[in-house]
Amino acid sequence: MGSIEVDQILVDGSVAADVDTTLRPTEKSALLLNALPGAVVEQFSGTRVVRINDQVILSAQVTHLGNPWPGFKKRIQIPNRWVDVYRAAIESGLVPRFVGIYHYRDVTVFVDFEPHAYVQRKANNSAAHVATNDLHQAQTAGVFSRVDSAGNRLTSVRADGFAAYIEGRLADFNPHVEVFDQFNNEFLSRARLDALPAVQEMYAARWPDTMQGEWAGFYLEYRFQEFLARSKNDRYVSFQKAKRRGELDYDLAFRVGQEVAFYGDLKASATSSRESPGNDAADLIECVRKYGQFWYVIYEHETWHSKDEDDLPVMEWNEWRRSVGHVGRGEFNPRSYSTRFKSAVRFVGMKILEVNEANFHVVLGDFNQGRQPDGADRAVKVMISKRNIDNFLVYSRSI
Repeated sequence: MGSIEVDQILVDGSVAADVDTTLRPTEKSALLLNALPGAVVEQFSGTRVVRINDQVILSAQVTHLGNPWPGFKKRIQIPNRWVDVYRAAIESGLVPRFVGIYHYRDVTVFVDFEPHAYVQRKANNSAAHVATNDLHQAQTAGVFSRVDSAGNRLTSVRADGFAAYIEGRLADFNPHVEVFDQFNNEFLSRARLDALPAVQEMYAARWPDTMQGEWAGFYLEYRFQEFLARSKNDRYVSFQKAKRRGELDYDLAFRVGQEVAFYGDLKASATSSRESPGNDAADLIECVRKYGQFWYVIYEHETWHSKDEDDLPVMEWNEWRRSVGHVGRGEFNPRSYSTRFKSAVRFVGMKILEVNEANFHVVLGDFNQGRQPDGADRAVKVMISKRNIDNFLVYSRSI
C-alpha cells in the first residue's frame, strides 16, 4: 500500500482520497488475463509478458508520482529492458505495447502508452505519465485518447472494453471534438493575421463587437460561428453570441439531438500566458453539477503589438473606425488603446479543457478580479492554470 492519500477513481467516475494499492506481479497479470480472454503469460526476450495473438504486452502499475507532486499526477515506470523487448517484438513481426494498470477497489483501467517516444529516449527507467482525468474519462466513457503536453499519445480503456480495444474494435470518437478538428483544418493555417483586415472582414459581415479593442478573440468567434453555419455542424455545437434572458452566460452549447448536453466557453489566449481568467466560480460550479462537465476551448496565438511599431497599426485602426462612423468616448484620440492593441496575431494551436467533478478541485483556482470602479468587490472568478493542464486536457492541436 502507498502511504500518501491521492486521487482514486470510484465506479461512478468520481474521485476519492486514498492511498495507492500495491499489486503483486501475479495480480497484475491476473487483471490483464481476466480482461483478455485467450491471453497467456510467457517469457519473451528474457522478460515476463502477457501475450495475445500477435501482441506482446509489457505492463506496470499506475501509481502516484510521489511527493511533492499533486494527487492527480500518476505514472508507470518504464525499465530499460522494455526497450530490448520492444525491438525483439518488432524484429519478430509482433506488436509491442506498454500498458499501465490502474486498480482501486472495483475499478480497473488500462492505459496504453504509445511506446515509440519512450523507446527513442532509451527508457532508462523513465516514467510515462497519466492523470486522474484520463482515468475518469475511461471509467465513464469506456475509452479516452489524447496527446499530453509533452507530445506523448496515451489511451485509457475501462477493463470491460480492453479486449475490443486490443482487437481494434473500440476507438475513441467524440462528435463534439470532431467539429473542432474540422474547424482547425482551415483556421490553423500558419498565416499572420493583421488587425485591420480582420476587423474589416468582421465589419463587412456585421459581426457584433467589431469595434472592440480585443479584436483577436472576436475574430475567432466570428470565424467559428461562420464555420458552424456553413458546415452544418451547428447541430452538434452552437455559438451563443446573444444570450436569452435566463440562459447560462456561456459561448458554446454542446448538443445531443435537440437537448443541450453541456456548455463551454471559447477563448483566445497568448502563447506566453501561463493562465487565463475564466468564469464566475459560483456559476461554473453550478453548471458542472447540473451537466457533469464544462469545456474551455482555448485558441493560442503568437502576438505582435502596435506599441512596438510606433503605434502606426493602432492609429490606422482608429482612423478607419472613425471613417465608418464609430464614435468613441470623449474627444478623438488616434492613439486610443495603444498600450494594449495587437497589430497582428498568428493562431498556432488550441486545447479543449474539460472541467468535471473529478478534477474541479485541482484544475481551477480562485482569481479575484479586484474591485469595481465604485469600490465594490468583483465576483470571484476561476483561473485556468497551464501547469495542471494534463489533468483536464481532452484534445489538442498545434502547428
